[in-house]
Order: sequence, then structure tokens, then C-alpha cells
Amino acid sequence: MEQGKYLESPNQDQGEEIDLKKLFKTLLAKKFLIAGITSFVTVLSIIYALNLAPTYKSTSLFTKPTSISISTINQLNLISTTKGEVFSEFLSQMSSESLQTQVLLKDNFYKKFHTGLEPIDSVENFIIGIINGLLISPPDLTTLDIKLGFLNIKPYSASMEGSNAEAISEYLDKLIALANSKTLLEFSKLSKLKVAFRIKNIITDRNNILEISKMERLGEIKRINNSDDESIRKVNGEIDRARIKEKTNRLNQIIILTDSLKLAKSLGVLENNFKMIDNNLTESNLTIAFGENKNLPEWYMYGEKALKQRIELLVNRRNDDPFIPELVKLNSQLNEIQNNTALETLQKRLDDSPYVEGINKLDAEKIQLELSSTNLSGANTMHLIHSAKSSNISLSKRRIVLLSFIGSFMMSILLVLIMDFTGPRKKPLSS
Repeated sequence: MEQGKYLESPNQDQGEEIDLKKLFKTLLAKKFLIAGITSFVTVLSIIYALNLAPTYKSTSLFTKPTSISISTINQLNLISTTKGEVFSEFLSQMSSESLQTQVLLKDNFYKKFHTGLEPIDSVENFIIGIINGLLISPPDLTTLDIKLGFLNIKPYSASMEGSNAEAISEYLDKLIALANSKTLLEFSKLSKLKVAFRIKNIITDRNNILEISKMERLGEIKRINNSDDESIRKVNGEIDRARIKEKTNRLNQIIILTDSLKLAKSLGVLENNFKMIDNNLTESNLTIAFGENKNLPEWYMYGEKALKQRIELLVNRRNDDPFIPELVKLNSQLNEIQNNTALETLQKRLDDSPYVEGINKLDAEKIQLELSSTNLSGANTMHLIHSAKSSNISLSKRRIVLLSFIGSFMMSILLVLIMDFTGPRKKPLSS
């Protein structure tokens, strides 16, 4: 058995040697086919390489805005935001197809991307193709990176590929600049809208407060009028009672004097006796008084003529007011009530705002909002690490030709072997 094995081994090596010779002969026989295919493909690759435009990739890097920019943005009235909110709005603007199209259409910028000689068939489709080539990528972060806060440090990137390095770099720079200014403009507009809404609310609140104040003032006027009317009625009542009392006293006095007149007439006392009283009773304790405690009767003191004159004066009196001492005080009270300065002040007041608490604060806030500035110069909604930079990412022409030569040579050999394997085989000659 072992000797048989040793005998078979040389035959196998001889068979393999024969097969390799046959393979070599086959390739040698088809050398012109192999050389032709290889040369043809290589020539095509050379032509392709010579006419191939290089491919460039332009990339711009940016992170969240700085604290100074956020502080400037937050100086806008009624705006309170964070780095994340501002940066998220910036990314939304960057990703907006309408904004990207706006940059491309401005000054026919999209034509810089067109490198062919033939005109663009569809501008819309051409622009869509450019937009689809824009890639905005977040930083590649692990869970640990996020926990450690590296999201604020590691940058986002915006990149594009194309044959015109200058065009794609310029496009990225303009897009980032426009997205930044657009985002700032949105925050400015938001501030203006909030300010306008707040001013509208201030005006409404102010008008409501003044309306309430006016109603309170009118109510106070009504209360004062009612109180004054009641006081006037009360004083007028006292005046009427004083006048009635004085009139009653006057009428009673007329009756009394009339009776005295009758008595003086019947007794023949024509003249008054005041002179006699003065001459004879100078040193006496004689008391002459009007009222209940009189010592001498009136008919005796006055006499008929004086009593008659007195009665005529009392009868002809048309106004008892000068004879009512308390009327001066009552009229003074009545005049004070009728000329109530507090009531007059309330009635003549045209503007209640100086007398209403809180109005000045609202007015000051309104003036401050109206004079507020929306200057965002120096602020950014992202921190640009570097503007767009381009690099050539296409294969070198020599590499293309070399790879084409090697590939075509290998493929031609494979093709020859396949043809030899599938072709008709020659029958060996019989010995």
C-alpha cells in the first residue's frame, strides 16, 4: 500500500505540471486577445481620467453660540432663551429647503454648480439635486460624551461635494451666514410681537383701571350730592323753622302791641313817657325790659303814637331775616354745602390717571417698551469654528489608469480561460 502511494505521487506532480503547461500555452495562444482587451480598457480609462473633473468636499464646522451672544439676544424685550433653543432654531433655518433655495437663486448662484456645456433643462430639478447633496451632521458622541457635556464642545458639520470647490465653499458660507441672520431676525420679530402684545395689554389694563376709577369718581360725586342734598334740606328746614318762629313772634308782638294801643287810647296816653322816666327815676332801680319781666306796661311807656308806629312797622315788615341772629350761621352752612369744593373738584376732573395707583407704573413700562432697542449686532446664533474648507476627494488619474490596467488584464485572462473551458475540445490521437 505504501509503495503504491509513493508510486502515485510522481504521476500527480507530472499531471499538474502538464495542466500548468497547458494553461500557459492557452494564455500564450490568446495573448493578442488579452493584450487587445487590456489595451482597449486602459486606453478608455486614460481618456476617462483625462476628461474626469475632480471631486471636492467642502466642510464647515460650528457649535452652540457663546454666552455673550445669548446675553445679547436676551437683552431683547420679553425674550428669555438658552443656547440650546437658539442653536436649534439655527439648525432649523439651515435645514430649511426654502432658505437653501433662496441662496441658490440669489444672483443665479446655482449656475456656479453647473460645469457642463449644455444648458440646464430644469432649474428646479437641478436645485433639488444640489440641495439633496447638502449634509448637516451632528457630532459623533457616545452616551458618556453627552453626560460630560461634550455636545457644547464637539462641532456640527455642514458639508457638500462637487466639482467646483470654490462654488460649494461659497454656498456653504452664504447659507450659514443667512441662516444666522435669519434666526436673529426671527428672535427680533418675536420680541417685537411680544412687545406689541404687551403694549396692547397695558393699554387695555390702563383703560380698564381708568374706567373703574371714573365709575368710582362718579359714584363718589353721587354720594356727595346725596349727602349735600340731605344737608341742604336739613339747613333749609332749620332756616324755615327760624323764620316761622320769628314770624310767629312778630305776629304775637303785633297782637300784644295792638292790645296795648287800645289800652293807651282808652286811657288817653298819647305820648311816650321815656323822658319822664329818665328825669324822675335817674337814680332809681326802675327796669325797663321787653318780655315777661317788664315793670312798666308798654301802653304807659310808649303811648298811643309810638305803639301805633311800632305796629305799622311790624305789619309792613316783608322780611324777618335781619331779625334772626342764627340765620347768619345757617346761611353760612348752606353756602358752604352749596359750594362744596371737593365736589367741584371731582366734577371738573378730566383725567383720573394722576390719582390712580398703578397707572404710572404701566405708563413707565409702556414707554420703556416703546423705546426699546432691537440691536443684535455682534450676536450670533452659533459659534463658527471655521468657514467652509474644500479638499479633493477624487482618485488620482494615475491610480484610475493603474487600476483599470490591472482590472482589465485580470478580466481578459479570466475571459480566455472561460472561453477555453466552454469551447470544443480536441480528441487525442490514438497510438
